[in-house]
Amino acid sequence: MFPAQMQKPVDPVNWRELTPFLGEIEGWEAEDDAEGQSISMGEYKISQAERQYVSGDKELNIKIADGGYVPMVYTSIKMAMNYEIDTSDEYTKKATIKGYPAMEHYEYGNKDAQIMILIKDRFIVTLEGDNFEETTELKSIAESLDLDGISKLAK
Repeated sequence: MFPAQMQKPVDPVNWRELTPFLGEIEGWEAEDDAEGQSISMGEYKISQAERQYVSGDKELNIKIADGGYVPMVYTSIKMAMNYEIDTSDEYTKKATIKGYPAMEHYEYGNKDAQIMILIKDRFIVTLEGDNFEETTELKSIAESLDLDGISKLAK
């Protein structure tokens, strides 16, 4: 059983509480202000905020989502964090970012990189980069985010 399934669902924080965690990133220019939304449909509720950045020919999208412990939100990320693959086209492997469980994915052909971090079995922080040579730079950006601050939102 996944830990999120053991938690009683709660209302996610409003997306406006997530946007302050999408500030400036050294060496990157934010394309716009952070945007967000809160959605509810029955028991299923989720809030998310995201922001796009550019640096030369590289593009970066960072998204923070709070699914309020609703199991269906977390099932796919928990499964992905146990999946590893290494081929001539791509790799996916487990990682740890600032003590939080994560997964990294990279596609060699189109130079797409992705890092997904699970915070307190509740918040999912996703970094997606285009035109990256590998995931090292993306992991460095993830390390610069205030992940502990996000974890404190889980009351």
